[in-house]
Amino acid sequence: MSDQVEISPESLQAASRGMRRCAEDFAAAVERLRGRVLGAGSPWGADEFGTLFGAAYTGCTELGLRALDHLASQLGDVAEALGKMGATTQAADEANTASFRRLEDGAR
Repeated sequence: MSDQVEISPESLQAASRGMRRCAEDFAAAVERLRGRVLGAGSPWGADEFGTLFGAAYTGCTELGLRALDHLASQLGDVAEALGKMGATTQAADEANTASFRRLEDGAR
């Protein structure tokens, strides 16, 4: 195994696109889940026990869905950060190349 890390703007942009697709797929899955768990009505009934269970179920479900929404958002943020890192790396590579060319031209 090599102890070196190699990063290219292209690999960062590809990772950004892949992470963006994951974030979008995850967010869509959360929306499908939301529709299934909250769209079922109240199958536990309207008696005292059913009402208590329904309140707890709904509260816990909403809390869980908010956490999943937050995770989808975080995945999107990672995708954006990878894209910015790719652009920054590309700009640094271009600046370094221009600097080396100026040095070469000055040495002639």
